[in-house]
Amino acid sequence: MEQLLSQAEIDALLKGISDGDVETAKEAEPEAAAAPASPGSVNAQVFDFAKYTKGRKERLSALEFISDRLSKSLRSALTLFLEREVEINITPTQYIEYGDFIKTLPLPTNMNIVITDILKGFFIVIFDAKLIFCVLETVFGSNTITVPKIEGREFTKIEFNVIKKLVDLVCVETEKAWEPVYEIKCRYSRSEINPNYITMVSHEETVVILEFSIEIADVVSWMKVCMPYGILETIKGYLVSTPSREDMEMRAKWFQKLQSSMTEVPLEMKAVLGKKKVSVQEFLKIKRDSVIITDTAVDEPINVTIMDVPKLKGKMGIYRGNKAVRVEQILN
Repeated sequence: MEQLLSQAEIDALLKGISDGDVETAKEAEPEAAAAPASPGSVNAQVFDFAKYTKGRKERLSALEFISDRLSKSLRSALTLFLEREVEINITPTQYIEYGDFIKTLPLPTNMNIVITDILKGFFIVIFDAKLIFCVLETVFGSNTITVPKIEGREFTKIEFNVIKKLVDLVCVETEKAWEPVYEIKCRYSRSEINPNYITMVSHEETVVILEFSIEIADVVSWMKVCMPYGILETIKGYLVSTPSREDMEMRAKWFQKLQSSMTEVPLEMKAVLGKKKVSVQEFLKIKRDSVIITDTAVDEPINVTIMDVPKLKGKMGIYRGNKAVRVEQILN
């Protein structure tokens, strides 16, 4: 049988607690705070899932193919440009945050913004200062190339003109290297020597780095092409697989067949002699032998429409006994 306290006993117990005659148990402190972790325990660390997911990007294997093609074509182009033997080697493609990447760049570094019109984005072409001064020495007639003294100064206007020619050369070869994968058009925009002046890319954004080791005479330098991953992601379908020679041949045959099929599509062509807008009331008054004045004079050219879209202008006439239109203007 359960033992129940009477009201008098409850009142006496509460009075004893308030007077301190009855001791109460203290709250136990949390176990983790009371004692340090044992040597065998595992410490927890903060893990940023958002940053981890943002940093993990799918590797675009076609960029390795493009990098290889660019190194070979650039080697020939630079050899002709400098009239010296140039050796170029490629390094593995890097996927890195832009903020971490610019920390690895020395100062000064020549950074050039290249706009890619069809791709609707931009690349950053970065030259080692040693490479720039080697090119300048060669262009200005030096017979020997030595390791130049790297100066933290701005380039002169004449030197920038030479740098722009070098960037234009890289743009041409880049377009050729990309051609089997995706057509791009590159054009020079501007140059900077301090990475912090380029704010088109956020420090947290992932970029793809193509790096080339360039050897001219006994001087070893480098060139890097920085491409924001967000821009490449818009054409990821073209970049996830490396194009083979068979794929390229099949793509060329498919394009020729598609082009041939397009030329056989039937189109409706009309020569519009003139137009006239009338009200219902005026239309009801039209009878036989009525004269309707159109918006086109007799000696004016008429519109020729293709699928109801005006494309040509010409004049009506007779050709070998048939009614014809002589084309005088092609409309955009």
